[in-house]
Amino acid sequence: MATDNAAEAKGGNTIRRLIIAGVIIALAVWFVLANTEEVSVKLWLVKVETPMWIMISVVFIAGWAVGALLRRRSAKKRA
Repeated sequence: MATDNAAEAKGGNTIRRLIIAGVIIALAVWFVLANTEEVSVKLWLVKVETPMWIMISVVFIAGWAVGALLRRRSAKKRA
């Protein structure tokens, strides 16, 4: 019985996490589509001009990658 409750709780957490991830991704896509003007960004010595949606997408993907790497590292420490 206790394992059934634990499995149900884990399944509920998974669904909740998927819903939250879906909402965050939907908001990120909406934000990207709402910001289409061109911007310039200075990267040390180089100045880059690109549409803002590309910059926002790059930052979003970089944040996701860092989060995934930190999560993997944290999981390895626990194991």
